[in-house]
Amino acid sequence: MRYYVVADVHGFYSELVEALTEKGFFADTGEKRLVVLGDLFDRGHEAEALQDFALKTAQKGELIYIRGNHEDLMTELVDTLDLYGGSDIRYSHHMTNGTLGTLRQLARVNIAQLDYEPERVRMRMMNTPYFKRLLPITVDYLETDNYVFVHGWIPCKEIKVNAQDRFYTPIND
Repeated sequence: MRYYVVADVHGFYSELVEALTEKGFFADTGEKRLVVLGDLFDRGHEAEALQDFALKTAQKGELIYIRGNHEDLMTELVDTLDLYGGSDIRYSHHMTNGTLGTLRQLARVNIAQLDYEPERVRMRMMNTPYFKRLLPITVDYLETDNYVFVHGWIPCKEIKVNAQDRFYTPIND
């Protein structure tokens, strides 16, 4: 198994593809995994292309997506969208962190819709492939025989091992 590991892509799809091409990811016909160490989106302007690439990679069984703080920021934004009212969202941490830009790209909405139709915007985002198919496959970390891959922390909760895929999921009691 060969691992290609990237972190903090932040929506820069072209740069990701360039780096993966340079390192032989696309030419590699052996068993491989792309390990994304969180923050796949936010800041770049290629969210849709990146979403499509991540989905295709996941469908081939070649993606391990470790949750980062920007994945949490998107969940928080969607959960609290109606609290911003008016133009307050333009002055929030979601604007400066790029979360708002990603939401606008993937949900295909504009600022006016955020201001006046927050529930509709929320539903549009929740129905994107990113929200429905990519966020649910995120894991807290990946442990191999020799390495532990994280975004920036190791969770302090009981876990179980999925031995076949070698990634970890929380225990549901």
